[in-house]
Amino acid sequence: MARHRPAAEGGYQRGEETRARIIEAAIELFGTHGFDGASTRDIARHAGVNAPALQYYFDNKEGVYLACIQYIVDSIWVRLEPSVSAAEAVLARADAGDEALMDAYLAIQGVFVTFASDCGELSPSRQFLARERAGLGPPAAFEVFDRGLNQRLFGVTSSLIGRLTGRPATDEITRIRTIAIDGQGAAFPTKKRNVLRLMGWDAIGADEAARIQSVILEQTRMLLRAFVQARDAGK
Repeated sequence: MARHRPAAEGGYQRGEETRARIIEAAIELFGTHGFDGASTRDIARHAGVNAPALQYYFDNKEGVYLACIQYIVDSIWVRLEPSVSAAEAVLARADAGDEALMDAYLAIQGVFVTFASDCGELSPSRQFLARERAGLGPPAAFEVFDRGLNQRLFGVTSSLIGRLTGRPATDEITRIRTIAIDGQGAAFPTKKRNVLRLMGWDAIGADEAARIQSVILEQTRMLLRAFVQARDAGK
């Protein structure tokens, strides 16, 4: 893992600013050119530092890439953590009602739909993540993303779906259902041109994004209520 240390001269704040500048430059270049196409020399030049500075902070190119992954995971958690923690509190209550469980799930989904419907110009972070999801980064990057985000998040959402369907969170059907429901909204950024053509929209702005979120959350609540009815009917 890349080292995290301030510059020897200029103090901690200056070192953190330099490190952040390198990460921002790396996300842009990795997003544009991929892991193999972006060189450490190019990243250093884009960040306005010399090549030894990059090695000082991150050891090598993989270290820079892993720091980029961690930076993106941390930025996602800033928005996601409140709803995940609230859901964990609901799950800790054995007497939590179905509506409370649904509300907890929908709060998490609402954050993710916001990510998915944020379909402005393709940002460097979104380009970076698109390449990473396609498996184009170093293998160690997946582990950082999985430990930092996926494991806790999926543990919560699968537990919520499990409680609402009457199946264990670890059940195969529960996991398939959770993956499918968690992924709603993903088509909007990944198939943006097709969505615009089908909807007759010029762009996906704030109003369009709000309608996407409203429809997805409404249909998810309907689906979750159907799961509860089937559970209570013993199906």
